[in-house]
Amino acid sequence: MVNDRNRPNGNGNGSSKTQQNFGKWLLAKRNWWLQFTVVAGISLAGLLALGVWTYTGAPPLTSFVSSTTGETVIPLDRIQRGREIFHLRGLMAWGGFWGDGAERGPDFTADALHRSYVAMSEYYEQEIARERPVTQTDKDAIAVRVQREIKANGYDEAANVIRINAAQIFALRELETHYTRMFTDSSYEEAFTLDNYISDKDDLKAVAAFFYWGGWVSGASRPGETYSYTHNWPYDPAVGNTPTMPTVVWSFLSILALFAGSMLVLYVYGQMKDLPGDPFNGANGGTLTTMELEKGYDFVRPTQRSTYKFFAFAVVLFLVQVLAGIISAEDFVQGGPGQAIISLFGITIPFTVARSWHAILQIYWFFMCWVGYTIFFLPRLSRVPKGQRFLINLLFTLAFTAGAGVLFGIYFGQMGYMSDTASYWFGSQGWEFLEMGRFWHIAILAAFLLWIVIIFRGVRPWITRANLWSVPAWLFYGSGIMVGFLFLSLGATTTGNFAIEDYWRWMNVHMWVEVTFEVFTTCIVGYMLVQMGLLNRAMAERVIFLAVMMFLVTAIVGISHNFYWIAKPTGIIALGSVFSTLQVLPLLLITLDAWRMRNEKIRAGEHLQEGRQKFVMEGVWLFILAVNFWNIIGAGVFGSLINLPIVNYFEHGTYLTGNHAHAAMFGVKGNVALAGMLFCCQHLFPRAAWNEKLIKTSF
Repeated sequence: MVNDRNRPNGNGNGSSKTQQNFGKWLLAKRNWWLQFTVVAGISLAGLLALGVWTYTGAPPLTSFVSSTTGETVIPLDRIQRGREIFHLRGLMAWGGFWGDGAERGPDFTADALHRSYVAMSEYYEQEIARERPVTQTDKDAIAVRVQREIKANGYDEAANVIRINAAQIFALRELETHYTRMFTDSSYEEAFTLDNYISDKDDLKAVAAFFYWGGWVSGASRPGETYSYTHNWPYDPAVGNTPTMPTVVWSFLSILALFAGSMLVLYVYGQMKDLPGDPFNGANGGTLTTMELEKGYDFVRPTQRSTYKFFAFAVVLFLVQVLAGIISAEDFVQGGPGQAIISLFGITIPFTVARSWHAILQIYWFFMCWVGYTIFFLPRLSRVPKGQRFLINLLFTLAFTAGAGVLFGIYFGQMGYMSDTASYWFGSQGWEFLEMGRFWHIAILAAFLLWIVIIFRGVRPWITRANLWSVPAWLFYGSGIMVGFLFLSLGATTTGNFAIEDYWRWMNVHMWVEVTFEVFTTCIVGYMLVQMGLLNRAMAERVIFLAVMMFLVTAIVGISHNFYWIAKPTGIIALGSVFSTLQVLPLLLITLDAWRMRNEKIRAGEHLQEGRQKFVMEGVWLFILAVNFWNIIGAGVFGSLINLPIVNYFEHGTYLTGNHAHAAMFGVKGNVALAGMLFCCQHLFPRAAWNEKLIKTSF
């Protein structure tokens, strides 16, 4: 980037007046507190709006009574019991609720809504058939009547009950029969994998009641509106569920916002190209190597050696997670080598258990890698504090115990081998991506807190006014933000209104995956690039700060795209459509210089041949490149394809969501975990034991 002090002004008089531009203002450290304050203000205001809308716009959760007799048809405690069973038996890891879940089985709300329509139509046809044959005209009239009755909101606010008519009560009874057969009769065409997975008659009625409530919310019009609480999701024209006008309008406006945002990013990027400093100019000498490797440092500190067990545990968890994924996939084709091996041992692993393992263990082995390499980096930054090794070993013990508890707890809890109370605490809470029991949940929280303490002790000398935005400080900030959002998951319980509880689940899941994981990934990649000679610290600080601010300002409020159809008011669609679409902008910046990163491997190879360096960390570099590639493709492209409200309306609850999730989750977070692990292990292993060819083959 060119210094403007010697550039003539517009009058040609050679004035030394410095030309100002927005790019320079963004990168000036003196302005970073202001930028952070603006980002924090926008984010907090957005979250406050989301919270208010979630609580004030939640659908009624109360008893259903007969509109003619006043008799209680579904007591509130039955609905709540049904929700408990839904979670404790892991049904979210098989079917779905309002489109959230594994979707291997049915989406229970969409299923209940449509079956209610069919049953109500049958009820009215039977009424007519008792007197005369049913004509096509009768059927057409019944279709209109049933749609009107489903859309009619029977909630009586004064009495705090939901009133339903005889046809709706008939539909409820049909649902009870259907779900009883689903979970008890393997010969039923829509049966669950195992016979008598839920066998208690009261529990079966409770599950049907919970699903009926979800279907009612999906069909009944929100007070004062012409669409349902779920914005007419699922798509079902028979019941009057078609896309709403706000869904279409905000999809269009979000595209305009993306165009405007992209032009602004490209404009600012063009300005930044005129500023001094190029991360790819080779000024740092050796590239894709570290000072320790080049100087032949054989000494590795005890705290660094203590990290090896975290990596070994991560590899074991990675293997189990992949095997669980294979078993889950084999369920689609009714068998395979994985299930055959399991059956040899006389063990039954239903899809719910395998899928829960697959979902939760991916996050856990990432965590083990993150813990390992952040701790490994610490002695490079400052003197090792007293007692640090003890804390590291304590952290591993806690993490290992919690990991084993999660693995076995999910199986015994979801299989029904525990009491409900024991299952909740030590088995499975049953939330997608938060499947572990509450006790293990808290134990993992404790492990995360201990990790933050260890990191803080290591980077404390860097947490000063002068180094507030330094790369080591960002290691602490990125880790701390991640752990902070984990505490929000405690708001998600197995009782209460699903529309509210699910808000707290996403406050953890989304804030992790699309906010803090991205922030942490940026910090870790930035640190490794500094250590490998690609970036100087000043440039890394700028890159990290700018990327983090962009991720925070777009992704925090962008959480709304998870709530489009989860019984929230229209404001959710407005915020979610615009901000989630803008989440592409930080990834656009990554793309602009991606082609230049490829050249670093060529330059490192030339240095190696010329004898200017002894090592090239080619394996680590490949995984770092993979992080950037999948950030662009998995998170950016695949995410953008399904984020527009009108697209998401039809896509929600399908496997396209899983396509985006796999590509972004493993593609970005998995590859950065592997890159960091390989970076550390290349320093831990003797040179003779390091097989770069094997690593490249595995890549």
